[in-house]
Amino acid sequence: MLKPKTSPITHSNSNHALPECFTLLTWNLQKVDFSHHIHRPIESLLSIEKVHLLSLQEAAVKHQQNRFFNLPFFMAPNIETQNTFYGVVTASDYKQSAHHQCLTQSRELGWMTHKTAIITQHPLSDGQTLTHVNIHAINFVPNKTFKTELRLLWNNVTDTQGPLIVSGDFNTWNKTRLLTLLNATNQLDLSKVTYPDSRAIKTLNRQPLDYIFYRGLTLRNSKALSVPDISDHNPLLANFCTP
Repeated sequence: MLKPKTSPITHSNSNHALPECFTLLTWNLQKVDFSHHIHRPIESLLSIEKVHLLSLQEAAVKHQQNRFFNLPFFMAPNIETQNTFYGVVTASDYKQSAHHQCLTQSRELGWMTHKTAIITQHPLSDGQTLTHVNIHAINFVPNKTFKTELRLLWNNVTDTQGPLIVSGDFNTWNKTRLLTLLNATNQLDLSKVTYPDSRAIKTLNRQPLDYIFYRGLTLRNSKALSVPDISDHNPLLANFCTP
């Protein structure tokens, strides 16, 4: 698999900050082909209310593509082929800036691919800046490597002040990985989003894989959607408000 040489970055002309209350959706698209839907809003696909910030993993983007679910986006690819990038995508119709792309130093055993994360920044209506980390954590490596890669990613946000959201597919399919993740989020003073009904959350070995963590915001409500006819992972929604 080919290591990315470039990265698709699009720019929004919006000067609008995220509203006082905003909704984030995180979803591993599991390499499903959304090319027929990239210029349609995600709300029409999932029959949901407006989403302000998308955190997507295993997204496929064609070269020269400049919209995803009809939104400007930033991408950190982990695979680049002749025609397509694969990786994490953060999309929003509100003002945003790319802060850092984080390709893992290690490769996954067998596949020999890296995993990736992207850190973006988003102005809030109260004048603060939200930092968002969109991650697809490395898989098929020893637990020690998983911990090392999390630490390397965390180094980019350890000194970040203000509101912070970390969301994505963490590949926490065993208890050691999950404990490593929870210890790491505690270091950043992050809280875990919980759900009234968590049955839709993708699991492996009875361990959830997808999470949203946050700090410096008030969680108003959350929901795990069940869309088994679209992908083998399900979207997670969280609505936040500034304090």
